[in-house]
Amino acid sequence: MNTRVLIVLALIIAGIAGWFFQQQGEITPPVNIEATDVDYEATDIKAVQTNDEGETEYELSAESLIHNPETNQDEMSGITMDWQPSDEQRYMIEAGSAAINQQSGDLRLGGGFSLVSEEKSASDIEPIKVTGQTLMGNTKSRQVYSNEPVKVEQGMNRFTASSMTANLETGEYEFGQVAVTFTPAERQDKALF
Repeated sequence: MNTRVLIVLALIIAGIAGWFFQQQGEITPPVNIEATDVDYEATDIKAVQTNDEGETEYELSAESLIHNPETNQDEMSGITMDWQPSDEQRYMIEAGSAAINQQSGDLRLGGGFSLVSEEKSASDIEPIKVTGQTLMGNTKSRQVYSNEPVKVEQGMNRFTASSMTANLETGEYEFGQVAVTFTPAERQDKALF
């Protein structure tokens, strides 16, 4: 083939390509990525917190974690926490979401929570299970509270309360406006003599 034919053919292809790209219209503007208020994030979290003596205080697992530098809080979803604030008490906590400030120890559980307490030394005592929507507290003072209604179960005993305060180190609870449903045993008529 002749070089002139190849040059003419290349010019025709370049002209068609130029016309084709010109007909495609405007190129959409590039994606604008803005700065977020998230410092770091992770998924499938497993963490251990120790006390000043190096003993494990709590173990935590979560589906996801986001650290917000503006509030200095770790915001998590789908958490499970095994908390042992003293030699006598152990707590299993589950919640839909949580926010923890590592410096101050402030804790907020939301999306529904379950707090199950066990006394390590007394195996014959039934564990106490407290459920509700929101639980606030502090990991350093080992105090938790809820100003919303909670449901409390211990063995066959059940009641609801309008609020709750608990010292997790000692295992002491205080409940406000307790409502109990009592179902007595069925009456059985018997002759006395």
